Amino acid sequence: MSFSRSCRRPRRLALVALMLCASSILTLYIMAPPTWEFAPLNFFEDHSVKRMPVAEPLAPLSKRVACQGPRGRDLSSSPDDELLSVKLNISYPTPFIGSHKDLGLEQTWMTVDGRYGPYGYGEEDGAYGRAKVDWDKVNWGGLQNKCFEQNKQRFPRAATGFTNEPRFRPTDAEVPPAVPTWDQFNSTRRTAIVVRAYNGFHYKPEDMFNLRSLMVETSLRTGGEYAVVLLVNIRGKDSNIFASKESYDKAFEAANIPEEFHSIALLWDEALLKSWYPKVGEHRTEWQVFQPLQLFALHYPEFDHYWQLEMDVRFLGDAGAYLDAVSAFARAEPRKQALERSTFPHVPAEDGDYAAFAAAVDAANAGGSRVWGPVRIPDVSPIGPVPPVRRPRDDARGAGAWGVGEDADVVVTSACADATSSTTWVYRDWVGGLRRGRDTPRLFCPPAIMRSSRALLLAVHDAQVRLGVRLPSESTLPSFAMWHGLKMSYPPQPVYFGRRDDAELARDWYRGGPRNSSGGLGPSDPQRSPEGGLSWWWENKWPREIVDAWVAGDAGRADLPYLLGVEGGRVYAPNVALHPVKTQ
Repeated sequence: MSFSRSCRRPRRLALVALMLCASSILTLYIMAPPTWEFAPLNFFEDHSVKRMPVAEPLAPLSKRVACQGPRGRDLSSSPDDELLSVKLNISYPTPFIGSHKDLGLEQTWMTVDGRYGPYGYGEEDGAYGRAKVDWDKVNWGGLQNKCFEQNKQRFPRAATGFTNEPRFRPTDAEVPPAVPTWDQFNSTRRTAIVVRAYNGFHYKPEDMFNLRSLMVETSLRTGGEYAVVLLVNIRGKDSNIFASKESYDKAFEAANIPEEFHSIALLWDEALLKSWYPKVGEHRTEWQVFQPLQLFALHYPEFDHYWQLEMDVRFLGDAGAYLDAVSAFARAEPRKQALERSTFPHVPAEDGDYAAFAAAVDAANAGGSRVWGPVRIPDVSPIGPVPPVRRPRDDARGAGAWGVGEDADVVVTSACADATSSTTWVYRDWVGGLRRGRDTPRLFCPPAIMRSSRALLLAVHDAQVRLGVRLPSESTLPSFAMWHGLKMSYPPQPVYFGRRDDAELARDWYRGGPRNSSGGLGPSDPQRSPEGGLSWWWENKWPREIVDAWVAGDAGRADLPYLLGVEGGRVYAPNVALHPVKTQ
């Protein structure tokens, strides 16, 4: 019996024929080879799932109102709270990947005192020229909320301050509570910066300077557009921190959290994750780093976006200005070819500026794109909008292009790759809860330091609760964004190459770029040995060496990392984000 004839049986067999047709289509679809397909699957689609409308460009927020800093003075009139950036008579180091100019990031130079002096660096020195702070008495949560209240008129009515009252609750229900959908929330235009720590973490002076700088620069200097939260993992199988208020308070007291951070800290444990995601069956950070953030978005939904940072991230310039630049770039990007652009590292020495790079990606894809709306898989009913035009080639250009002015749902911090084509990605075959298994179209973007929208985090949460969908950490957010038709962006953040004189290794990282791409995507095996030494990567020692040399301030050192500048016997750092910079 042919497939086509089975669909035209007499009326008395209509029901049987319909069932056979549906079964045949489903079988053919599930067993088909992996493809990137944005055509609708209307036959199987759950039409009860509401799709987002095409977003209108976001209007800028009004002027920021100056807020009080840790010294009790408005930051606009407190020289002791100012970062000290200087002009040097030397060339600014050229990044290997990314560009300060294209990202909209100022090329600053700072000594370690100019960078961290406002946050306590050098205060034990008799020559310390700033007013000292009794840090244990600083209430960072209170300062952040006061700043928000002073700026409340700048935000939509739905915006509120953040308090660290423990809202996390394990669930023992066989059927977990219904997940709120994207349309149940109003925009707040606020972003949470969630910094992950754990009980027993030894907060060294460098960690303290780093956290203080994040709160001042991202929250207090932006008029409350960000709120910094310290998310502390209470490790140990028998923690049971949510058994009672007393249990939580006892764990909080034992967690070694510095007193000044008590008002921004929240606790979680693995038992919380197991109660919500039993079908996933894996909750360790290496594999499921976003599960705590998913629950944070569920229980603390007062933010539109959530940055997940680690304690080993460093900003050698103004952190708030850096994240503002990343956000603005992502907002200004069009949706068309966002996936394709994200698979190539932008190497200015080879590609030219970002406009030339984007044009090369467009040419490599003949003006089209693999993604126009959601990439369809049978397990996901997308929430992203229906594209405003049928084909990507029909999209407008410039400011009128789809997605320009729309916040990205996921911002990645390094190049992505096609997980189904990779031969070296160690997590390639670790996938569950999907009908196509490892043949499901997926992306991975190491490291798993990303910004996500509330809508995306709750979509992941829903799929993990209902279906047990599991992907490795660095694949979760970009893959779900792709399946749901949500906007993604890989801004050209400046990244330096430790072995800049090794041309062969540099070529191995670059792999020819978009002009030499046969299929319009970047290399499927982008991972390299950590010994290659990037200033931002999932693992290597070079970022730690950069900070150590900068802090030591030995201007005569022969092997000073090349991106550091020397003038007048002092050592200066450029405006760059580093990872990992471990203190323990």
